Amino acid sequence: MVIIQGNIVVSEDEKWNAVISCNKYYDGLFYYAVKTTGIFCRPSCKAKIPLKENILFFNSVDDAIKEGFRPCKLCRPDIKEHNFEPNRELIEKIKEKLIQNYNKPINFRFISKEFGVSISHLTRLFKEYTGLTPNEYVSQIRINKAMQLLSKSNDTILEIAYDVGFKSLYNFYKCFKQNTGIAPKEYRKRNSINEIKV
Repeated sequence: MVIIQGNIVVSEDEKWNAVISCNKYYDGLFYYAVKTTGIFCRPSCKAKIPLKENILFFNSVDDAIKEGFRPCKLCRPDIKEHNFEPNRELIEKIKEKLIQNYNKPINFRFISKEFGVSISHLTRLFKEYTGLTPNEYVSQIRINKAMQLLSKSNDTILEIAYDVGFKSLYNFYKCFKQNTGIAPKEYRKRNSINEIKV
């Protein structure tokens, strides 16, 4: 890599090496387009590596678009953020769906199909970005909601368990204790703000 008057000049060979290694450190320095598909990408794109003879390099998004190329839907070179991560965006969308539907039965196989990934890939990415499996994440949402209800509502523990999405009182107690260290009844005694029935 050569620096001339504050600008970074990357040789053709270095660009090609960045493409075949999906090197994110070159993102923003150049873009590559594939003649056979009409699409252009960031160097870090995880799409299938094209043949070298089918590639054109561009210094900017505008240059690639002017030549008639479309932005890749996987790496989104048209989005300005340097740290755009498609996988993070995917997980954020799935998290939003889980938050909206936490108290309903959740079928992760159906969700993985909806978002176009395998269930094993979904689980691996979810764990990578949140530190939890999708099941653990939903349980945590349900327990957090239950804690709020135990503190503020007059509903019975059984009603709260069903309201937040648990199908049995046993599972609710087990999960609640794993997450908080105490039983729901004990949590309610310590944190309730009203006269509440148990």
